[in-house]
Amino acid sequence: MSISSEIPAALVERVSEFLTHVQLEKGQSALTADTYRRHLDDFMHFARQVGRAAWDQVKPDDAHAWLLQLKERNFHINTIYVALSSLRAFVKYAHSIGCMSDLTQSLDLPRRWESLPHALDPDEIEKLIRAADIQTELGIRDRAVIELFYASGLRLAEMASLKLADIQWELGVLRVIGKGNKQRVVPVGAEALGWMSRYRNEVRSKSPKAQKSDCFFLSFHGDDKRNHGKKEVKGISRETLALTIRRLAQRAKLQKRITPHMLRHSFATHLLAGGADLRIIQEMLGHSSIETTQIYTHVDRNQLQHAYKAFHPRA
Repeated sequence: MSISSEIPAALVERVSEFLTHVQLEKGQSALTADTYRRHLDDFMHFARQVGRAAWDQVKPDDAHAWLLQLKERNFHINTIYVALSSLRAFVKYAHSIGCMSDLTQSLDLPRRWESLPHALDPDEIEKLIRAADIQTELGIRDRAVIELFYASGLRLAEMASLKLADIQWELGVLRVIGKGNKQRVVPVGAEALGWMSRYRNEVRSKSPKAQKSDCFFLSFHGDDKRNHGKKEVKGISRETLALTIRRLAQRAKLQKRITPHMLRHSFATHLLAGGADLRIIQEMLGHSSIETTQIYTHVDRNQLQHAYKAFHPRA
């Protein structure tokens, strides 16, 4: 995990030790460690800008100023929540080894003001799916991606890290390693499996170099002078997946910003509307607490209120 060389070495060294600690000693997943790294890297850049060269120089006001900067950069409140959670986790570690005072009591997380998750309606989902140009290899991959997102409710990171060995074709299920290194089994419908199979057989299998990667979805980078004419094949990145969804949304002429997480919300909302039990939805989403899943009951109630106001003569 590389961290910018512009940051003072004293800051970088402690974070590197922390990232090793959370993986090797606490057994947290590589995805969790990577989330910590990204947010701590951002905080260290901020600390450098305000003249902090070591962790014992960091003050509570620095964290509050960083939070304000994140807000000014239009970070979503949930992203800010995760960022400060990452900082709190590091501060606890740094205090335990004696390299800084315990600031956790003053590192208040922002209040997660209640915002209902945005879900697409079935017509919008259909337009998004049909936007993939299935006459091309890229379009076949994109169709498989969008079908699987909507059919499984996978998180963005889970989709990017999906391995060939994680797919049980005969059973129609995926083995998913989610947050906290927790494993779950997620069913996938026949439509999504069909497009995944087509992508595997018609696109992925055509590249001999693809056999070097165990990732299911691949990014193919063509000849590049910087690669001395070599063709590189690697697992698809989270950024590429997000851009794929955005590109399809533009092609479908949907008048809103579509994100992979909205497909996850749509998956859960449509299951609930169809009568699925909340506990089953919790299991498929990989939520550790039913309280997290209960947000979708509020979405459903919100939809009921809209329907009531729209159709009841005395609403």
